[in-house]
Amino acid sequence: MSGYALRKAVLPAVILGFICLVTIAANDQVEEDPSSAILFKQMAVAPILVGQRQPDMDETLDDTLSCPINQICAEDPNIQADAGQMIMRLVLSELKSRFGRHIVPSEQVQAAYAGLRLDDAQDTPRTLAHRLGQSLTADLMMVGTVWRYRDRGAIEGFPDKPASVAFALYLVDPVSGRRLWRGVYDEAQELALQDMSKFTERIKMGLKWLTADELARHGVKEVLKPFPRNIMPLLPEDTEGKETQ
Repeated sequence: MSGYALRKAVLPAVILGFICLVTIAANDQVEEDPSSAILFKQMAVAPILVGQRQPDMDETLDDTLSCPINQICAEDPNIQADAGQMIMRLVLSELKSRFGRHIVPSEQVQAAYAGLRLDDAQDTPRTLAHRLGQSLTADLMMVGTVWRYRDRGAIEGFPDKPASVAFALYLVDPVSGRRLWRGVYDEAQELALQDMSKFTERIKMGLKWLTADELARHGVKEVLKPFPRNIMPLLPEDTEGKETQ
């Protein structure tokens, strides 16, 4: 088949659907050394912070955890009002499917968070993790930020601007404040024709325009997919083994 005939056969099928085209995506994780397993009884997900500040894509330069909350939570009309709540629910759902009862229920987290007296000019995501983890007696805290969350056509004057979602998640030891893992997702949906090389791997997303919520759901799954396997729940047999030593 000639090049012209091939293009003529493929293009009509392609233009029927749309896929997601990654603009920026990064996942950084701790070394997966089985001998240095990180065991936990309870992991909690803190309310996701919403604002304009973006983390540095270079993990070594990302100081988000030490940034005052008021510098992260700057209002942006292009970010949907419920963006933080949606990301939190999706993260909780994904973690519960993996770790079950070892994930603190959202009701307990929200109640403990409401009891904190945060100083947005002084407190940071790291101190939030410490104080909330202490209140919940959680061994690990997941904190995060979202700086973009909009549906298609949400930007005035750009009716065809696709849905776009960007957020970062950080797993923190609430006692030491040490960051154990980071995942960053920054993605916008575009026409398949704009990147033919991505068509096969993105076809599973469905041949349609996605909403911001659908894109966020995909993003949470993608970000947590490479979650370090050496971070695992403490099972009863693990406790028994320690007690007999």
